[in-house]
Amino acid sequence: MKLYIMRHGQAEPMSDAWPDSERRLTDEGITEVQQASEWLSQQCESLEQCYASPYRRAQETQNVMNERLNCQQLKMLSCLTPEKRVHETVTELAAEISVAGVTTALIVTHMPLVSYLVAEIDKAQQPPIFATAAIAEIEFDPQTGTGRLQQLMQPEHC
Repeated sequence: MKLYIMRHGQAEPMSDAWPDSERRLTDEGITEVQQASEWLSQQCESLEQCYASPYRRAQETQNVMNERLNCQQLKMLSCLTPEKRVHETVTELAAEISVAGVTTALIVTHMPLVSYLVAEIDKAQQPPIFATAAIAEIEFDPQTGTGRLQQLMQPEHC
């Protein structure tokens, strides 16, 4: 199955005025995500499942992506927050994808988790650096929780 792992778009800077989980996308972040959605729409005809972190910027990214991609099902997963352990996250994602029985899925999460997810799924990879709104395309086997990185799209390459 095709698994797309995405870092959220550019978000507001950290502030004492609100918690990290409430940071919103900037206008530039929205534009980045729109460009990424255009690229992803050229890679796959449809997305069956979209998973996102409960953090506001990831939810906003998922919503902008969904405007173009019309994902069939949207789901928020707490295992996609930045501080989660990568092995447990891959295990939970593999189980979710297996139960859903989908052939295409998008995950929207954060640095450094996006990088660690790629390296955990494809052991031949070092953790790649993701720009905001970057997307890794992975051929993924949910039965084993392993896969192979096919490509990494950075927003400036859309």
